[in-house]
Amino acid sequence: MKIAYYPGCSLHATAKEFDLSTRAVCAALGVELVEVEDWNCCGATAAHAMSDSLAVGLAGRNLALAVGQGMNELLAPCAACFGRL
Repeated sequence: MKIAYYPGCSLHATAKEFDLSTRAVCAALGVELVEVEDWNCCGATAAHAMSDSLAVGLAGRNLALAVGQGMNELLAPCAACFGRL
């Protein structure tokens, strides 16, 4: 089973252990994570404080990128990003 994977900024920076454990659990379950190519920050903090349309646009772009890669399911383990995508 393949699932699009959106790690978000946190899992690539301050929460690298969370990224590693997410990947390990998915691999053990036979789930192949395909990182969304050219993803952008979801804007979980600043964008949402500034503009609702910017916040929706950032998340929408990431979803569109996943669909463009032929994926119809997306895993966003970051608690901040999950609420935005």
